[in-house]
Amino acid sequence: GINAEYGYDSPNLEYLKSSFGQFSASVTRYTPSCEMECYEQTICEFLSYWEDLISTRDNAVCDAFPLANFESLPHYLKDWHFAKDTDPTATYIVPVIFSDDWLNRFWSARSDVQDDYVFSYFGPAGSYTPFHADVFRSYSWSINVCGRKKWLILYPGEELKIDASKLNVEDECVSKKVKYKVFYQNAGEGVFVPSGWWHQVLNVVDTISINHNWCNFHCIPNMWNYLISEHTLVEREIEDCRSLMTEEEWWSQCQLILRANIGLDYSEFLALLLCNLIAFYPDEYEALGRDVPTYLQGFTGNPENVNLPSSLYCVGDILSFIRTIMETVVPDHKIT
Repeated sequence: GINAEYGYDSPNLEYLKSSFGQFSASVTRYTPSCEMECYEQTICEFLSYWEDLISTRDNAVCDAFPLANFESLPHYLKDWHFAKDTDPTATYIVPVIFSDDWLNRFWSARSDVQDDYVFSYFGPAGSYTPFHADVFRSYSWSINVCGRKKWLILYPGEELKIDASKLNVEDECVSKKVKYKVFYQNAGEGVFVPSGWWHQVLNVVDTISINHNWCNFHCIPNMWNYLISEHTLVEREIEDCRSLMTEEEWWSQCQLILRANIGLDYSEFLALLLCNLIAFYPDEYEALGRDVPTYLQGFTGNPENVNLPSSLYCVGDILSFIRTIMETVVPDHKIT
């Protein structure tokens, strides 16, 4: 139905149950110590929980970011891999401006894993995502199918001026005089989050949204710098073990920990670049006889909406840097 005050469509839980109830997704909740934990439920189980929640709250509206009693916050179904479980092309079309997606092109091309960064979020009123920057320092976009969200977002670099461990991020922003914005997102409206912009999001009313993490060539340098900074942190943390390893062992261990920490290492990042270069120039790449990871073999494609010269220019230095590292650390592994 339509809520006259906010003009939003409430979610049709019965339809969602009958259409998608058999699928499973990750659900988050807070512990009494304010730590976020995840568990898995079927969509049907979560929607039954949501129905019970609605029955105890009459047209719930939550307009303030939580500061206490986190364990009483509604559970939040996040990161449901909607595209893997359904045919998203039959449901929605990605806006053209977001369609040159290097991140999900890479993950969809892989044959070794079934993963992506295409999500649906089911958020009861009062559920929220705490202060963070997006995975790999990628871009993100979010469109509300129904409901209303409240966003707090900082301009880039401003997060360094505040204590992010404080629960009241907005109060920190005011007291430290940082540049930030608070705004509302209604049904049918989209929000684009640039790379590295820290933010938190509250579901003011019962809300369903589609969210993609994604990147194109403009974002690649930021992602690469993020990997370098995280790799440096890993090296610092285990520096006392360095003398016990060869250079190759040290490199491998750092990469192993890097991937465990953030979900990506240098080799996968290189494969992401290669996947997109293959997509841009499949015939030329095949003619050169270049080696590609096994899980990308057979992938071809000619993506639209790509600025090829700029794309190639921006990744050139990164590819050259990775080549130098690999040939130094693993001398027998020459990248041609």
